[in-house]
Amino acid sequence: MEIAYFVGLSLCLIGYLSTSALLFGSNAKGPLRAVFLITYVMMIVWSVGYALGATFSSSPFFISPFLESLQIGMWSLLLLSILDNQPISMSKMLRSKYVLTIIFLIVIFNFAIFSPFFDEAMELRLVIGGGLLGSIIQLILIEQIYRSAGEQKWAYKPLVLGLAMVNIFHLIMMSNALLLSAVDVNYLASRPYIYAMLTPLLLLSMKRVSSWNLRVFISRDVVLNSSLLLFSGGYLLIMAMTGYVIQQIGAAWSGILQIVFVAGALVALAYIFISESLRKYFRTYIQKHFYANQFDYREEWLKLTNTLSETDASQDFYQTSLKGVCGSLHYSTGAYIMLQHEHLELVTSDVFGLSHKSLLELHCLIPNLEQSHWIIDLPEFHRTEYETHFNDCKVAGLLSDGIEIILPIFISNKLHGCFLLSSKNADRIKVNWEIKDYLTAVSSQVAGFIKSNEAKVRLEENAKFAAFNRMSAFVVHDLKNVIAQIGMIVSNSKKYRDNQEFIDDTFETLEHTKERMDKMLSQLKEKQQQRSSAALIELNKTLSELVGDFQDKAPSPIYVAHPNELSLDLDKDRFSSVIGHLIDNAQQATDENGSVLVKLTLDSAKQNLKIIISDTGIGMSKDFIDNLLFKPFETTKGNAGMGVGVYEAKTFASENGGILTVNSDLGIGTTFVMCLPLASKEN
Repeated sequence: MEIAYFVGLSLCLIGYLSTSALLFGSNAKGPLRAVFLITYVMMIVWSVGYALGATFSSSPFFISPFLESLQIGMWSLLLLSILDNQPISMSKMLRSKYVLTIIFLIVIFNFAIFSPFFDEAMELRLVIGGGLLGSIIQLILIEQIYRSAGEQKWAYKPLVLGLAMVNIFHLIMMSNALLLSAVDVNYLASRPYIYAMLTPLLLLSMKRVSSWNLRVFISRDVVLNSSLLLFSGGYLLIMAMTGYVIQQIGAAWSGILQIVFVAGALVALAYIFISESLRKYFRTYIQKHFYANQFDYREEWLKLTNTLSETDASQDFYQTSLKGVCGSLHYSTGAYIMLQHEHLELVTSDVFGLSHKSLLELHCLIPNLEQSHWIIDLPEFHRTEYETHFNDCKVAGLLSDGIEIILPIFISNKLHGCFLLSSKNADRIKVNWEIKDYLTAVSSQVAGFIKSNEAKVRLEENAKFAAFNRMSAFVVHDLKNVIAQIGMIVSNSKKYRDNQEFIDDTFETLEHTKERMDKMLSQLKEKQQQRSSAALIELNKTLSELVGDFQDKAPSPIYVAHPNELSLDLDKDRFSSVIGHLIDNAQQATDENGSVLVKLTLDSAKQNLKIIISDTGIGMSKDFIDNLLFKPFETTKGNAGMGVGVYEAKTFASENGGILTVNSDLGIGTTFVMCLPLASKEN
């Protein structure tokens, strides 16, 4: 008996500690929350007080007048607060007539009990009388709460039933004690269990009654696991009772029978926790009968968000979207069919094996879906509202393929496609207004996910085309330079055709031209620019040869060499191309009486070399330099230029750790300076 009593007090303590933690962790505010919390804390004190008293007193079964008056007073205050439920401040509540009256009665009661005017028998009668009076008052208050609940009786029902159970138990216990002049220990040992049984009923009402604004969240998984434990306990209790009945009727237990019986009970118990079908049944039952909403939308929304956010480049985003939608309904089977130029294209696996008849039926549904934005529950398609909006459409083929729900996806208010969903191995969900609102929110989230990923794919494709176009522009630019070289050969061939030195130079130029043409052809095939490997080049020699190539065009450029040899690791072909382009630009911008200067020098710290190309041409405006000069495909030459030469020169300088700067004045001229860091070897 004593062990059972301590177990009951422990359960009571755990129950009210858990309930207090749930309420304390909520974001609710107001005096009613405070009264609930104080009541639960009082029950914790009540449990601990009786447990300590039973541990240290000679008799574990006793009644403490102080603890009894405290619990009767707090439960009465809670009922009065629920009945009144006025939005007042905490300070006003503490000064209210209810609080002051209850505190006064508790003080007077305890003063009378502990006064020397009453013997033990009279004290017991006072405790019993107080308990009876408290139970009667609380039952009256409970009845008033239930009557005033109106349309919310369903929400108040757990609270009313739980507290009525406790007070009726108290009434019976105290009535029995009044007749016998002693409290039955069996009632005292049972009382903690009665109070512990009250906690889930209180939680249920706290969650249901919206006017209390307590916002207590009870996880569905916790309820599911608790239900499974309760079911398991009931099962083990039945097994124990079966064994007890067998023993009472005098049947003989053999060792084999006992082992088989126990083993069977354990296997059945293990099946309860392992079986997914049983867990799904419990989950569905709990969702239907214990919660106002069919889904825990917070958990479902987080799950959908995680599903959509965990996708990577290697995954098909349409398949990820399907996974998210199916997971939102706890379905495992579905497909996504996309509308493209009035044609339907299945972009996920064809798990249904869609027949030609089903596709025709979908084509019939699409125009109405675009107008109505409806979510179609195919098993309910015979209902009047469907017949009104889809009067010419049939769904027999879709139903025969196992499809149950058609969820349209709209992007920019245009129908993008439809998710075809089926429960198959799961419980079918009937599409009521709650599910429609839920799926509308899900479809909006998934539509945003599909839109962003399709935009990403288009951007990647555009980036590839942009890279190809850029490469093509550079190839055309190089081709123009090659044609210019060939043009120079042709223009000089009549004058120098009999000159052996000219012929040798021509063949050398043609050989170099062929190499450049082969490189350009390779770039077009491989769809990317090719770079020659860097090599140590002597800049005075390279620039001198490059300037010599432009002597046939006026004004002829002048080269000013550095007195010392300067070498750098560079791609010689690209270096010659970008410097040659800057020289060519300078010649085109300068009339025949002007000048073009190319100079190689070092900076003052002798850490960087400078290649200066200056002219006395028409110059450029500050606005053009700031906004257009270094942008690809922007040119002042009209159709004669590609607009990539200066951009390529700046890119070349940057790739080699340097910089390209420009200074220009309209009507005066332009100066380009390419600054490159010197190589880390003695030159």
